[in-house]
Amino acid sequence: MTGFDIAVLLLVGLGAITGFLRGFVQEILTLGAWIFAIFAIRLLHTPLTDWLEPHVGTGSGAAVLAFALLLLVPFLAVKLVARWAGSQSRSSVLGPIDRVLGFGFGAVKGTIIIVLGFSVLVLGYDTIWGIGGRPDWITQARTYPFVNASSEALVQLISERRREAIAAEAKNPAKGPAKHPAKNDTN
Repeated sequence: MTGFDIAVLLLVGLGAITGFLRGFVQEILTLGAWIFAIFAIRLLHTPLTDWLEPHVGTGSGAAVLAFALLLLVPFLAVKLVARWAGSQSRSSVLGPIDRVLGFGFGAVKGTIIIVLGFSVLVLGYDTIWGIGGRPDWITQARTYPFVNASSEALVQLISERRREAIAAEAKNPAKGPAKHPAKNDTN
């Protein structure tokens, strides 16, 4: 067992324990809080930036403030609901089931974090030294085949989605991503 295995097991275990303590309901609703905040940013950033610009004075300042508000306010509101619902669920008859499901969800969340982190690490490492230059403490790890295969599958999925998006945009350039018109920003 190498240091890589220990790091993988610690992160997955930490995610599982955190999920157990929070419970499934709170974990899912917290994930929903992030999704809700992202949708709020996606849908409301441009109108809120336009509304804040006269009050802030600069376009970039208004954009940053709008981003911060649209990230924090919806996230914290749903997070408070998640905490309340989680405590209600844990104190109910279904509390043990909620904790066991939370344990599993936390382990999956920890695994996803490991795969994402490994993908970023490998991207940088392989860019500099190539795939043959990976250190033995990573390549000899027992968890390496799983993490490496998951990382490669993720990279392949992202590449396929990007190709599809580029092909769709090339077919119909008028329906490209909506862009906020550039404004003169004086500081």
